[in-house]
Amino acid sequence: MFFLDDRTYHQRSNIESTFFALCGKYGEIVRARTWFGQFRELVLKCAVRNVELALDRSNA
Repeated sequence: MFFLDDRTYHQRSNIESTFFALCGKYGEIVRARTWFGQFRELVLKCAVRNVELALDRSNA
């Protein structure tokens, strides 16, 4: 049986929250066909999300 320690579980929780936010904002579909294209699309979505969060924090 596999058990997660507190640190690992917290990292998993952060990742799941990030994926939930990305799917809600940008949709659940990855449009690229190749593995590299899919990877690039996800990285760009994450980068855009980080810029949006930074702008929100600077305006607050």
